Amino acid sequence: MTAKTILFVFLWSAIFTPDNVSQVQLKGLGAETGVGVLSGNSPQIFAYAISIFSDVVLQFENPATMRIELLLLRDFNSLIPENRQNKYYPSLKGGSIKLLFRQSFFKQLYFEEGFGPLILNDKTYSDVNTWNYGAVFSFSAGISFYELSESGFSLSLLAEFGNTFTQTTPQYFFVALQSKYNF
Repeated sequence: MTAKTILFVFLWSAIFTPDNVSQVQLKGLGAETGVGVLSGNSPQIFAYAISIFSDVVLQFENPATMRIELLLLRDFNSLIPENRQNKYYPSLKGGSIKLLFRQSFFKQLYFEEGFGPLILNDKTYSDVNTWNYGAVFSFSAGISFYELSESGFSLSLLAEFGNTFTQTTPQYFFVALQSKYNF
């Protein structure tokens, strides 16, 4: 499967799955963009990070939210205009399923912590293309732009760390601005 196919299926199921079909209810959609470092059997490389995610809740009573996330980290030098002939820019791409716990303060401020399994495609070198499995941990502090209703926009500052335990053991850390819309 290509990345475009996976993204299409992810967005299609997030948008068009009715609530009464499954035990999972779509709670929100969002995106993150930031900077950090990536590595995989290599020195740390300064990188930018882009991520899209959907938050879902299970129909039974549960204090946690589940976040399904697709992630791309790529060498920051790929954004700089230059001659790209015979250049290779390291990258990591993958996905995770995190369990999130949220604590609200003063009606609109909140903290959110998350952890879960992670799968990463390591492309730190031109001859490396391996899938690796590990764990992801995140922490965010943010503000909700809604008070009484549960739907609206929120904005937060996020720190995320991902580490794998197999093959080339890629890992990453980034700080990002996260924007989310809750339904």
